[in-house]
Amino acid sequence: MPARTPLPHDFQALILCGPGVSFNTFTSTPEDFPKALIPVANRPIIWYPLDWCRRANITRITLITPTSSCKAIEDALSRNPHLTSPELPRPDVLAPSGLSQNTGTAEILRLPDVQSIITGHFLILPCDLLCDLPGEKLLETWMIHAAGMVGSSAAAGGLGVWYPTRSELAVKGEETNFLTTAQLPHPTVPSSPESLRPNLSEVVYSSTTDTLNDITESQKAFPIRHGLLRKHGKIRMLTTTRDAHIYLLPCWTLDFINQNPRFDSISEDVVGWWAKATWQDGLVPKLGLEHIFNPSSSPARGNSYANQSHNDIDQDVDITSLSTTHISNLLTPPPTPPSPSSPTNTKSPKPKTAIPPFLCYLHPASSSSPSSSSPPQQQPLIRRVDTIPLLLTLSLHLASLPPSPSPSPLATKQKIHPTATIAPRTTISASDVLIGANTTVNQFTTIKTSVVGANCVIGPNVRLTRCVIMDDVEVGERCQLTGCVVGWRSKVGKGCKLGEGSEVAPGYVVEEGVEGAGELLGGFEGLDEDVGSGEEEEEEDQDMEGDDTAPDEG
Repeated sequence: MPARTPLPHDFQALILCGPGVSFNTFTSTPEDFPKALIPVANRPIIWYPLDWCRRANITRITLITPTSSCKAIEDALSRNPHLTSPELPRPDVLAPSGLSQNTGTAEILRLPDVQSIITGHFLILPCDLLCDLPGEKLLETWMIHAAGMVGSSAAAGGLGVWYPTRSELAVKGEETNFLTTAQLPHPTVPSSPESLRPNLSEVVYSSTTDTLNDITESQKAFPIRHGLLRKHGKIRMLTTTRDAHIYLLPCWTLDFINQNPRFDSISEDVVGWWAKATWQDGLVPKLGLEHIFNPSSSPARGNSYANQSHNDIDQDVDITSLSTTHISNLLTPPPTPPSPSSPTNTKSPKPKTAIPPFLCYLHPASSSSPSSSSPPQQQPLIRRVDTIPLLLTLSLHLASLPPSPSPSPLATKQKIHPTATIAPRTTISASDVLIGANTTVNQFTTIKTSVVGANCVIGPNVRLTRCVIMDDVEVGERCQLTGCVVGWRSKVGKGCKLGEGSEVAPGYVVEEGVEGAGELLGGFEGLDEDVGSGEEEEEEDQDMEGDDTAPDEG
């Protein structure tokens, strides 16, 4: 009978609230302004994954954050009007000992405090995720194609999400991943139009694009192992997609991470080595997968998540023992005696360990038929907001969405908050402008395609175009701001002209009459260059043609 797979309300979600190194202009003091609280379209960025969990009926949610950011996040959960909404699930906040701003995502799952709260299959989300793809569809896809069966030898597999970076919301220089996939067997029954099955495939190789570039630069080619082609005759290589860091993982993944202490990243290490082990047999024992899936053939382990039972209903049941009907065995043929000529001491070959696949949902780009005059078919939005250009682009995109009720669950209910004060003789583009609570806009001001936060004062004769203005900002009269991001509690003096790419750090005062484009005002450059630097990873471990040595082998 099918296994009892976790229903959405049983599923456990872990939201990783990272340091926001790429936001160093605004997160240089994480104890005051952590990345999870950076506003996107006037909502804290953490609101979006919390709301996604709400729509997916997931209520067991834990925010994992460094100790330095814990108090600020807890205060926001208690005071911020967006995070205190009764509709939003109330998450737990965990600041495990040993977690710093530079801890890798796989290292986080290795921490004892984190492992102690994981009681079954779980979901990993980043705090900077914007996603209006229904979460129940992903959960349903995992349950059907990766959750395994009770009584079968197949364990539960994993599922991740990738999305194309070349779209109408493309940002120059956005991070991409190198992904290689293989087709799944064609289903016997055609999928429904709403199913995610047509965009599902198996991951056979995963790394960053930087790793790919290093391999091709050093070897002048990208070598491919024969074992991969023997297992999968047709593969697809993608270099313009990005890992959304949405992972549906079985509980045995914790064993996998514990067996390999050098795993640092979920995306590159856990998923990458897992995918390679499905077709590279030599990696199975070296990665400790035999200990996980064949515990009887290895020394007993006291903390094996692969063999845990999280509910009595998951136990195998002998259905025939419950029947009152006697089944005759008269038709059962007697066992055939061994032939005298057949050897009696032949050693049977050791069966191969079956590694469940890691599946990939590749989100399709918006498209239309070349011969059709109809507009492109819009796909649900899946994006990460982890750089300032992405913050600007996606905030302005959300500002352009029609107000609720809207086809997108990410749309705001009101474009201009009822408590905002708008002076007469102002020009505001109502279709793509958001203005927060208690903000004052003085006369003769023009605002187009912008987001203005709460408690701001926009002076007279100001022109804002494609800007994000955070909370408690004062913009002096006769300022012209284009393509700027202005941090909270800052002040822009009279007559300033700031062009595309300018950033104003939180709390900074820009003197009157300052002009420039691409300026960083009040921030600190280069903070991200040394963060996370350490022992360089061995490039040969990432190469398909390289040694079979697992990452925990000396």
